[in-house]
Amino acid sequence: MVRLKTRYILFEILYPCNELQTKELHDVTALNTEILLQHHRVSPPQITPKTIAQEVRHSLQVNFGDYGLGKAGSLLQIKYFSNRTSTGIIRCHREDTDLVVMALCLTSKIGDIDSIIVNPVKLSGTIKKVEQYTIRRAQRLLSTVHENSKDILDDFSNVSQGEDQDA
Repeated sequence: MVRLKTRYILFEILYPCNELQTKELHDVTALNTEILLQHHRVSPPQITPKTIAQEVRHSLQVNFGDYGLGKAGSLLQIKYFSNRTSTGIIRCHREDTDLVVMALCLTSKIGDIDSIIVNPVKLSGTIKKVEQYTIRRAQRLLSTVHENSKDILDDFSNVSQGEDQDA
């Protein structure tokens, strides 16, 4: 019996700003932190693993036709998605990895949410390595934000406290 060989793709959903920021910042690190925080936002509750899988399959259908959908869509599965961090993990067949990565890159809408960027971050053969990379990446992101601006972190702590009270 032949074993199915799969790959795991870590992806993130970015929300670019529609309006141009006219604020002038002279500190480059503060500007980079502000841009980083503007693109990394909490995903709305309309974005679920089911809607992401539907949109990826739709992107496969539109961009690669029935062949692409049939080939890559058979083993396609969302293993994990967090609305809080806007990151997720997709499992696909090893041979169809390129098709799925291209379909992710070409996805610009999920459900009713338009103008998003789905960024494939990491590709691995095991889900454990992807999870470890995700943890290291989140720690680096938090340390970068923490080093560059403490007041922005204070704003986020207030937001997370408000969400905990609602739950």
